[in-house]
Amino acid sequence: MTDEERRWADPHATTAVRKFLRRHRRAVETVLTAARLDGLDELADAAAEYAANPAGPVTPEGAAVVFAIAQRAAIAYRTGPQREQEFIDRFIDSWTNEHGYAFAAAVAETRQGLRIEEPEPRAGRMTPWLRATTPGEEPEPAAETLNLRVRARLGAQPSSPGGDTPHAPADPKSVTTDQIRRLEAAMVDGRRWRSAAHRRLVLEDPALGQLARRLVWASFDGRGTVTGTFRIDAEGGLRAVDDRPVELPRETLVGVAHPLHLAESLAAWRNSFAGNRLRQPFEQLDRRTYILTSAEAEADRLSRFTDRQVRTDRVFGLQQLGWELSGELLYRRFGPFREVAVTLDPGLAGGYRYEPELQRVLAVELRGGTFGSFDAVTASELIRQLERLAA
Repeated sequence: MTDEERRWADPHATTAVRKFLRRHRRAVETVLTAARLDGLDELADAAAEYAANPAGPVTPEGAAVVFAIAQRAAIAYRTGPQREQEFIDRFIDSWTNEHGYAFAAAVAETRQGLRIEEPEPRAGRMTPWLRATTPGEEPEPAAETLNLRVRARLGAQPSSPGGDTPHAPADPKSVTTDQIRRLEAAMVDGRRWRSAAHRRLVLEDPALGQLARRLVWASFDGRGTVTGTFRIDAEGGLRAVDDRPVELPRETLVGVAHPLHLAESLAAWRNSFAGNRLRQPFEQLDRRTYILTSAEAEADRLSRFTDRQVRTDRVFGLQQLGWELSGELLYRRFGPFREVAVTLDPGLAGGYRYEPELQRVLAVELRGGTFGSFDAVTASELIRQLERLAA
């Protein structure tokens, strides 16, 4: 089974991991400093490289060390098994997105051989410290938790020595809500699958298959050009807008169609879904789209939002879509070199309950280029998110 044929991961996971590591940078540096004093320079260097750039050319050993430190640092912020699982899943999703299934499995295996020990003042250790487990020593519970979660997420069925599954099945309603969010993110972010992987991961998945039948899908060539659109019928077959069967080669790229991908066929698809009484899980065919003006495409600022008032609760709501908050700035990265920054007045002081009800947008700026460098879907979704913020 290839990496692509495994269950796909949250596309925003690496952004969340970066944010977490920035918040706990000092904790990571403290443990790595102690590790170097203990002669673990190679592990410390690998961990420092991962902490600096989780998406870069890193090793499973470096990722495992940083994750072990992060687990300890996050204890005070977790409030139960569900939050702990979400924390672990963000790292697993990031590893899978950036480096593949084999990397995630290697991190889990390496983690089992590591321990983060508490300070030992009598032994001269005033800070948490890293060590490798000794032969025959049992992995610490936190390491085993990661191992079980990786196996559960990426294919193997973890079981206890008695053969029982150690975790109760997830609530179907929660799973469906999560998968709806991920399918919409796949449309917005341009997630693509090979046709064979799409059938295995989406069509044959009990939860995703039901959702997928209520969406329009598109096939793409290697340059990102739409080559066809289709829906999925009750038997799992692919149907064009005129209900003709569609056959896709195994290597064809497939993704959730955005309304801008459908062009002249959009009205026909709306009629098809209405005729088949298919209710969509999120706004797709009726999704409002936006186009940059020629002046906006050539500029690094979106003046249409200047001086508009926005509700503070909606500012916080954009965090679910990959945006980050810092004082008077609301920002989101688009690739390694571009970042959209929204300057707010009066800005954010440190917590929702302490903020004013309204903010004023002073500027929306693209750092690293002009807005015309965005593809049509990215530009439309960016404006849509900001319009909903300012509604």
